Amino acid sequence: MSFDPNQTPLVAETLLKKRRSLDELAVARAENLKTQVKRRRVVRGENIKIKRPEQFLKKTLTRENSRKKFIRKVTSVTDKKLPNVDSRTVGFVVRVLGGQNASDEVKAALGKFGLKKKYDGAFVKLDKRNLAKLKAMEDYIAYGNISMKLVEELVHRRAFIFKDGGKIPLSDNLVVEEALGKHNILCLSDLSHEIYNVGPHFLQAVRFLAPFALSSPVGGFEKKTLHIAADQRRFLGEGME
Repeated sequence: MSFDPNQTPLVAETLLKKRRSLDELAVARAENLKTQVKRRRVVRGENIKIKRPEQFLKKTLTRENSRKKFIRKVTSVTDKKLPNVDSRTVGFVVRVLGGQNASDEVKAALGKFGLKKKYDGAFVKLDKRNLAKLKAMEDYIAYGNISMKLVEELVHRRAFIFKDGGKIPLSDNLVVEEALGKHNILCLSDLSHEIYNVGPHFLQAVRFLAPFALSSPVGGFEKKTLHIAADQRRFLGEGME
């Protein structure tokens, strides 16, 4: 029988079955080895994290103190303690503290402003009602007034919207027109002016935007409130970089 280099060489059926059996045996041994390693770790307690009762007690006390402090601030805030600000003034609020052990009341209050994660930011109307809420959450947020230039930069550069179950960047005027055209907001510039001037459709414009995901400035955020408006530009500008 002559050798033909163009013809595929034949392999005996018994050899193919043996190779297949060896491959299956190698896979089974690898899976068995993984199971044995996991079992040894469980027996030795290597993957078990033990928490002492003191840790649970500390966490519970921290949450309880957070709840009491928040309720105390809410009840103690009066109109006399709030700054005199035009109710048609727009502000910006940023969550600067994660507050993992914060009480449910604090987390719910932060969530109403869309501040569910650390360094989330959102536009807010600085009227007496919102100022009282912000005053009670001062341990977790930084807030203040904002210039027209920064409003435009946030809307044009950092704005996202929720669509189809996810977040997409807002970069098309057609998207704005489709969502807010009935309110005579047709483009990003109209959206910026509506927000800064606290127009009649301010609430719809703000709800159209997803919370802004800002980055932490070098050295972290400092506490800045309405009476330190001069530094507010630096505080917001650094967080946008």
